[in-house]
Amino acid sequence: MRSLTENQPGIGIWKSALGNWRPAIVFAVVVSFVVIVPAILRGIPSNLDLTNHFRFALPFYDAIVAGDPYPGWLAESNGGYGDPSFRFYPPALYYALAAARFVIGNWYDATLVVFVLISIAGGLGMYFWSRSILPSSGASWAAFFYALAPYHLNQLYQATLLAEWAGSAVLPFVFGFVDRVCERGRRRDVAGLAATYGLLLFTHLPLGVIGSMALLVYSLVKVRELRKLAKLAVGGALGLSVSAIYWVTMVSEVGWIGVNNLQRDPSVDYRVNFLLSTFSPDNLNVWWMNIMALMTLMLFAPALLLLRGSKRTTVGAALRGHPVVVLTLFALFMALPLSRPIWMLLKPLQETQFPWRWMVLISMGGSILAAAGLPLLSNGIRAKRMLVLGAMAIAVAFTLSHVVREAQYFPPQKFETMVTDVRGSSCVNYWYPIWARSDARKMTTEVEANGRTVTVSSWRPEHRRFSVAAGPATEARVRTFYYPHWTATSEASVLATRPDKDGALLISLPQNATTVDLDFREPRKTKISTMSSLSGLMIIGMLAFPFNRRRRND
Repeated sequence: MRSLTENQPGIGIWKSALGNWRPAIVFAVVVSFVVIVPAILRGIPSNLDLTNHFRFALPFYDAIVAGDPYPGWLAESNGGYGDPSFRFYPPALYYALAAARFVIGNWYDATLVVFVLISIAGGLGMYFWSRSILPSSGASWAAFFYALAPYHLNQLYQATLLAEWAGSAVLPFVFGFVDRVCERGRRRDVAGLAATYGLLLFTHLPLGVIGSMALLVYSLVKVRELRKLAKLAVGGALGLSVSAIYWVTMVSEVGWIGVNNLQRDPSVDYRVNFLLSTFSPDNLNVWWMNIMALMTLMLFAPALLLLRGSKRTTVGAALRGHPVVVLTLFALFMALPLSRPIWMLLKPLQETQFPWRWMVLISMGGSILAAAGLPLLSNGIRAKRMLVLGAMAIAVAFTLSHVVREAQYFPPQKFETMVTDVRGSSCVNYWYPIWARSDARKMTTEVEANGRTVTVSSWRPEHRRFSVAAGPATEARVRTFYYPHWTATSEASVLATRPDKDGALLISLPQNATTVDLDFREPRKTKISTMSSLSGLMIIGMLAFPFNRRRRND
C-alpha cells in the first residue's frame, strides 16, 4: 500500500518538495499551525457555541482543581439551581482546556494553545492515516489539504463547533490504526485503535456515531480475513470499555433531561439539513453548507484526475475500489437526501441532527484522494493543469476570505469579559432536568424552611450541609434542581426528597432541630463503568507494552 504511487510518472513533484518523512512531518505541522495564525493575531473565533463551551469549561476546571476529577453536577448555572450537563457532554475538550489553563494561568492563552495543539494533531492524524496509503511526501500533502478543507476551517472560525473540530483531529488516527491492524495486526496497533476510538467517543458524541458507521463501512470493504476482523472488533470493544465512564451514564440518564419533552427547534431536524436539499437562504445551515461542499469539491480538484485517468495510470488503477474511495462516496451519500431511508431507520443517527456533519469524512477521504492525484498535474495538458489549479486557488481564496477573515473574533479583553459574564448563566433548555422549569423562582438564600432558621455551614457543588432550627415539620426548599442522585440525610437517616412545581429540590424536615447533609451520590452503574474504563486502560497499556522485544545478537 505504501508504494501505491512510487512508480507513477510525476511523482517527482512530491519527492523534490519533501525528500523523506522528517521534512514531510514538519510540513504537515507547519501548515496545521499556519491556519491558526489568524486566531493568534486577531482573537478567539466566537459564535453562540463559544459561550456555551465556557459556561461548561469554567466550573469543570474549578471542580478538578478542588479535587473532583470527574464532576457530575454543574452547580453554578441557572442562577445557582445547577444542571446535569456534565453528565451528557463528552469531556475530552474540557480536560484539555483545564490542563492548559492550569499550566498557563489564564483562559485566553490556554484556549489558543489548545487550538494550536488540536490543529497540529489533525494534521499529524491525516499524515498518520495517509502514510499507509501514500509515500511520506504524499501523506504530507494530504495533511495540507485537510488543514485547508473549507468545512474543517468552518468548524473553528464560523460555527465554533469546538468539540466536533477536536473530534475531527482524532478520527484520522482511528482510521490509521484500522489500516495498521489490517496490515500488521500487532498488539500495539490494536491498542492504538482502542485508545483513539475511545478518545473519539470521549470527545464528540455525534461524530462518534458518524465515525463508527464510517469505520464499519471502511473495515468491511478493506478486510476479507476473519482474524483481522476479530482484531478490529477487539479494538472497538476496548474503545467502548475505556469510554464507558461517559457513555454509560449518558445512555442510562438521557431520559431525565428536557431534550425528551421539548418541541425541538426545526432548524436542528435532520430532515431539513441534507446537502442540496434546498438552495434557499431561508435555511442558512444548508445554504452555507452547500457552498462549503462546492468549495471542497474545487479544492480537491486533483482527485478528479484520478477518475479520468483511472485506467491509464498506476495511481488511478490502484485506487479504483479502494476503501478510501468507497468511504468518501459513502460519506457523500449519507450527506445527501438519497440516504433519507437509512436516517429514518437509525435513531442514534437522527440525534446527530445535521447530515452535513458527514462533511468531516468527505474532507478526510477527499484530502487523501487529492494528494494522490496531485502528481498527475505534471502529466496533463496545460489547459487541464490551469483549470485544476484555478479551481484550487478559488477554493482557498474563498475559504480564507469568507470563512477565516469574516469570522468574529474576541480579543483578550472581550474574551475575558465573556468568561466573567458566563458564570451562572442559564443552560440550553435541552439540558434542564425534566422536573425543572427555566423560570424557576429566584431565591435570595440557598435554603428556605418556611420560617425556621437555617444556617449553611458548607455549600460545595456536590456536597452541602446546613442546620435547621426546631419548628413545625415542613419541607425545606433548596436552591438546586431536583435530580434523583441528590440524597439528603440527617443523623444517618435518609430524608424524603421530591421536586417542587418549578423543579426546585424539596427536603422533608422533622420537628426537631437537625443538620442536613445533601450529597450528589453516583449510582452503582457509575462505579461499574468507572472500573470498566480503568480496566480498559490497563488492557490497552498491556497490549501497547513491548513484552516480546528480541535481543540483538552480539
